[in-house]
Amino acid sequence: MKVMPADIQQRIADGGVVAVLSIENVADAVPVAQALVEGGITVIELALRSDAAIPSIEQIVKHVPQMNVGVGTILFKDQVKRVKDLGALFGVSPGLNAEIVKEAVDNGFPFAPGISTASEIELAYSLGCDMLKLFPAGPLGGPDYLKAMGAPYKHLNLRYFPLGGVSQKTLPSWGELSNVITVGGSWIANRQLIAEHRFEEIASAAAVAQKKWKEIRG
Repeated sequence: MKVMPADIQQRIADGGVVAVLSIENVADAVPVAQALVEGGITVIELALRSDAAIPSIEQIVKHVPQMNVGVGTILFKDQVKRVKDLGALFGVSPGLNAEIVKEAVDNGFPFAPGISTASEIELAYSLGCDMLKLFPAGPLGGPDYLKAMGAPYKHLNLRYFPLGGVSQKTLPSWGELSNVITVGGSWIANRQLIAEHRFEEIASAAAVAQKKWKEIRG
């Protein structure tokens, strides 16, 4: 059984660029999500890095149904069921923890672990993962790194979600790789933009990112 089912992978791919969020104030959750949808982004990765994260997931699921909510920085087993019960579509983690993957499988929760080496790819695949989060994608070496590392596994039809150091400037290079399902960007709605309630700028940044991605993907 795939840890990230094909239909969920397709929804993520259809959504284009994924906006990566870290929300500090629950009151900002819905306006941010609405701004992203206005700009054409319908998939997010909301990081579990603040006390506001869990209630923010709940608010976005309830009030912005157009948004496909992915949850990031899942590090503990109990977080898996909790975010699933809140209505999250999928989860990801920065690294590969076999216990978290197994917990996701047991709960029927679509999940993509983080990888950065060939050994981690092989372990993830052995656990049933064929969609993998490449992290930190930029510092590792960018698209050239993925080209080299992914080559021996091309026949496995793995799909990658690069995140960390991805920017509007590097978007075209990532989009040219057929094994990249999507990319994640924190520049679209960074902490400062959110804290200062610059929601029009967030909507604009989302629209620019989506336009560029669609131009590359055709």
